[in-house]
Amino acid sequence: MNNKLLLLATSACVLTALLPVSRVFGASELSQRPPETKSVAVAGTAVPVSQILQKLKGKTKVPIFLPSRLPIPDKLYYQSEAKTDSYTISMEYTPDCRGAGACSFGEIRGQKGGEFSSKVEGITKTLKNVQLADGVQGVFHNGCGAYCTATLEWKSQGFMYTVAIKNGRESDLILIANSAIQAGKH
Repeated sequence: MNNKLLLLATSACVLTALLPVSRVFGASELSQRPPETKSVAVAGTAVPVSQILQKLKGKTKVPIFLPSRLPIPDKLYYQSEAKTDSYTISMEYTPDCRGAGACSFGEIRGQKGGEFSSKVEGITKTLKNVQLADGVQGVFHNGCGAYCTATLEWKSQGFMYTVAIKNGRESDLILIANSAIQAGKH
């Protein structure tokens, strides 16, 4: 099911509400969408791990952890960037989002070193330790600025891994992190 993002502003955060595109646009407008050219996954099917790995392997020395699934029914597009000591995979609702605004779902990062998030006065809503798969300890952080962002971080052998989702729930982030941990290093 394709969705159109609509923003609702509040004094504390910008909340993202999802409405089916068919309720916003007529069926004829839906058929005029451009063809999909980027890696795409739909909940219930696997994240296109092999396509993402092709773009990252050999460009970073950070062991790559990728989830096999995401807890959403929306179609996503994946953009990846790799450096010797880090990688970032942006998950977006549109093919040319570039990680900005309402079209961004979130991202997955890996980097050499790094420190866990700490409480930021006025921004942090939640900061707590969480238990992840295989006995891995993580830190869940939820904070609001221009919009609310939930992050889950964990460390493995000197590398920091982060999953971040706009307006995300703790349970969704744990599911994504556990999926990546259980899939293992690529």
